[in-house]
Amino acid sequence: MDNNLIKNSSLYLLIVAFVLLLGGCENSTSPEESGHSNDIEAFIWAFDDDSGRVSIYDVHNEIPKNTYTASAFSMMHCFMAGPATEPTVWMAKSNKAYAFTGGFDLSHGDHAHKEAPMEYAAIAVGNNPVHMGSTPSGDSVAFANDGDGTVSIIDVITREVVQTCTHGSGHSSALLTGEYLITTPATASGETWAKIIDITRDSILDSLDIGAGAHGDAYYAAEKKAFIAITDGIAVIDVAARAVSKTIPYTETGRTNFLYHGHNNRFAAGLHKTDSGTSDKLLILDMASDKLEYLAIPNASLPWNISKGQFALSADGTAAVISDNVALKIYHVTLATKAVKTLNAPAAACAVATDENGTFVWALAGSNVSMFHVAENRKIDTFPVDQGVDWIYVTSTTVEAVQ
Repeated sequence: MDNNLIKNSSLYLLIVAFVLLLGGCENSTSPEESGHSNDIEAFIWAFDDDSGRVSIYDVHNEIPKNTYTASAFSMMHCFMAGPATEPTVWMAKSNKAYAFTGGFDLSHGDHAHKEAPMEYAAIAVGNNPVHMGSTPSGDSVAFANDGDGTVSIIDVITREVVQTCTHGSGHSSALLTGEYLITTPATASGETWAKIIDITRDSILDSLDIGAGAHGDAYYAAEKKAFIAITDGIAVIDVAARAVSKTIPYTETGRTNFLYHGHNNRFAAGLHKTDSGTSDKLLILDMASDKLEYLAIPNASLPWNISKGQFALSADGTAAVISDNVALKIYHVTLATKAVKTLNAPAAACAVATDENGTFVWALAGSNVSMFHVAENRKIDTFPVDQGVDWIYVTSTTVEAVQ
């Protein structure tokens, strides 16, 4: 469910692999000749929930490249999808989905062209979209609408709703596998189904019993497995067989309400919900081996909710970043190795963001954003943003970019 906020926004690995096959472009300045060389090419997206103002900054200066109006549900924030050569940023609220270009044209083969992010689409969806997701390829995005129990499926290229699926429920999920839509019931409903939907026909192919309390999901495209967090563990669905293969039990008190993963990365991160409301642990799910582990961070006070943007996942899915609720600390976790780097945060429970592969971290404190180099464990820069900014997001590329 809410894991779709960030997990399906992480498509850059596929994008980079795709564009490297395309070759170069004609009549363009090569990266070697451009003179445009920086450690990181990225845009900071600064969001004011009250006004709906979206201001986008180049990380190399303090002047907004563009300012737009859009809205995001407080638990949704935004995520990235296709088209592959021009990634798009998506969010939604009330009855409208908004999309913008990510700021990097990746159609030129061995390099990208950096350009100011632009408005891409504003599309009417169902009533009160809360959860969202995309296909692994990024060609379609989905918004689950709490208000009417529908799921709006959008074709990213044509920028239109191509199907409205009617088999969701309030607080449902929007997990797209490329072939199917998987929806689950409202978390507190007591119902135990997960429905596999034929999107084209808006018909239920199977209704599986996964257990109660569904909230949080992930999809591992390499092995066609879906993972749905429930009250007692994580249900694993063999999507090809359309069957529940197992449930991975929680081994400590509490549960996860969110799962985040990058495109085709085998690891997903889960926030640990306990009765106290905070935890010193992050859940790491190996989706290839169906193994769930708890990574303890000594003396940490970690949130299980992300309404203020305290959690971020790198676009390639390799690194998670989470700010401490109490201490002035940010934890950078490499999911494969479970290595933890601790950075000095500018504020407790600050909104955080990271670039495509987790090399850099940004943190919001008041109307200032601080930039950190993770491996060097140092703050590089601090620059001002608009007053009233609530959370931040980053779009970037690891392919060399030219202006």
